Amino acid sequence: MTSDGSALAESNFGYPGWRVLAAAVVGLAFSPGPMIFGTFGLFAPHFAADHGWSRGAIMLALTFFNVAGVLASPLTGSLLDRRGVRRLLFPAMIALALGFPALAWLAGSLPLFYAVCFAWGGTTVATQSISYSKLITSWFVQHRGLAIGIAAAGLGVGYVVMPLVAGALLAVYDWRVAMSMLAVLVMAVPFLCNLALARPAPEMPATVTSTLAGLTLAEARRTREFALMATAILLASVALTGIVPHISLLALDHGLSTGQAAAVASAYGLSTIVGRVLVGWLADHFPVPRVAIAFFACSALGFVLAVTVGAAAGMPMLVLVALTIGLGFGAESDVIALFISRYFGQRAFAAIYGYLLAAFLVGSSIGPALFGFVRDASGGYGAVMTIATGLMAAACFALALLPVAGRQPEPAST
Repeated sequence: MTSDGSALAESNFGYPGWRVLAAAVVGLAFSPGPMIFGTFGLFAPHFAADHGWSRGAIMLALTFFNVAGVLASPLTGSLLDRRGVRRLLFPAMIALALGFPALAWLAGSLPLFYAVCFAWGGTTVATQSISYSKLITSWFVQHRGLAIGIAAAGLGVGYVVMPLVAGALLAVYDWRVAMSMLAVLVMAVPFLCNLALARPAPEMPATVTSTLAGLTLAEARRTREFALMATAILLASVALTGIVPHISLLALDHGLSTGQAAAVASAYGLSTIVGRVLVGWLADHFPVPRVAIAFFACSALGFVLAVTVGAAAGMPMLVLVALTIGLGFGAESDVIALFISRYFGQRAFAAIYGYLLAAFLVGSSIGPALFGFVRDASGGYGAVMTIATGLMAAACFALALLPVAGRQPEPAST
């Protein structure tokens, strides 16, 4: 199938790629971002009440989770290129499910709490966007940006739904039972959906990746573009993932109820849905770096707004802050896949993605703990919101240095 034939097929709703895309939306809605980062702030007060841990110490567990992901991402990417997505995705989903009861019932001390999160982070990388992006880019060419944006919108759906689900469970059950029930959701929804629908495109099996157009991992890592991408992704990740588990805590600090705090966190997720789809669609028509800069700048303005309103913010203003910042978070996961396909091609897609995902995870390992410890030290979130503003501005500057690149050529299948 040529690229023209592929484009024609992509416009047909009977095209199998749309089923794969639907499975990716579901899988990303129940991936570690929404399931763990999106609900952690609601469980944090219960960890503190039962164990006497500080907010910063609790959020440090997410650092251990992400450090393990940093270490595992390059290997996971290489294995995805060599072995295929399905062989890694489903064991990783099982590990994601098992982590919830392990954290609820087994982690009674901080060292054990951190150890569980470290193991959890290292075994669940394949449940993140790296796997779904590899599948989607093998099915879509002409509408690749839009397809990636729609898939990434699943993350936004998760960030909307999961805080509400966790809040509803906490209103009815003991927190340990509520956390354990999240494991049931993983196995009942994304596991079964992807088992049925997540298939690689027959034109691009894992065993022939060396014939695909593009750079090898070693070639990509030597480019200036790779360094700029990794820098921008890392800086933005510190700010944008750092705020995720603190959105609900910020609302609680302003006197909102648990239900209202969950609603504010869901507003963040709603914004990421819009951001992800818009970024994907715009990236099919405009240079990816310029699109990313526009959305990162929106997040920077959101952090400025959070500093400006200070302690006077009520629920409407906090929802506005969440919506504005969330636009940038919606952009970040899209641009990793789009940068790779536009600048480096498909030859070593997952391997390159693994290294850029590691940069993202380095940032997200710093962010939540940074927000927690600065808040503990200063008594509020104003100082760390100022830091986040500077980080987003620096990320925009790094992206501005990227050249405008055309699409990588797509090889014809034999």
